[in-house]
Amino acid sequence: MFLAVIGFGSGPPFVKLALEEFQIVDLLAVRFAIAFLLMLTFALIMRVDLSIKKIGLAPFLMGLLNPFLVTLAFHVGLMLTSPINGVAIISTMPIMQPFVAKIFLNEKIEIKVLIGAFITIIGTYILLSSQTIIGQGNYIGDFIIFAGMTLASINEVIGRKKMQTNVNQLGVNTYQYFTGFILSFLILFIIWPNSTFGYSFHLEFTPSVIAAITLSFITFGSYLFYNYALRRVPIGRISLMYPLTGPIGALSAWVVIDAEITLKIFISLGIILVGTVIPYINKK
Repeated sequence: MFLAVIGFGSGPPFVKLALEEFQIVDLLAVRFAIAFLLMLTFALIMRVDLSIKKIGLAPFLMGLLNPFLVTLAFHVGLMLTSPINGVAIISTMPIMQPFVAKIFLNEKIEIKVLIGAFITIIGTYILLSSQTIIGQGNYIGDFIIFAGMTLASINEVIGRKKMQTNVNQLGVNTYQYFTGFILSFLILFIIWPNSTFGYSFHLEFTPSVIAAITLSFITFGSYLFYNYALRRVPIGRISLMYPLTGPIGALSAWVVIDAEITLKIFISLGIILVGTVIPYINKK
């Protein structure tokens, strides 16, 4: 799950950079096309049974929610707000996820999880408020990203139930990417016919094009590790690792788009990390 979180946290700055040349749906189409081809190739090499009868229909719903709708929400939100705000909002997952897991999966809510979640939210608030001042944050963009994270929470419940069965993880991943691939291209060619996507133009390896290609590999790896974790780790603990996207995302934003990192951000990152560690103290 930690490897998945690295991907989730490092992605938003690359999205911000890619959107300087790509329109939202253009970027979705490129990102999901490459990620789907990578996953399909990997699944074929591993000789995975990709029959729908074997896999079932749940991966199509999972693909609609996450990565498609969640990624779309992030793309729209990051057109308006700072990528550091985006990764900070991901850190709010501990607020809802243990309760979602309790309602739908009857997983126990540990006191350490609640304490850790409370501390991580304090750190997230400091990070978000500071970026509102220096990072040109936008409340509408923040809300859109938060809506995307709500869909991610619902998807985790569906994914957790699916991954607890004997279904092959690679098959689920492949159909998730396939759903995102089909939906993004349908929007691109049918609903959004006036896209400015230029094939020859985007063959040039500009920073935005390199960012888009990098995002495709991040998408591929992140959801591969993410679904692997869903089979083996309780949702409450999975969600509590999301605050790590804060420090990872801030570092990525500094490296990729030269975002300013202030003392407040460093303090908030420390608080977030403390909150993340607490649930693992004296773990049996």
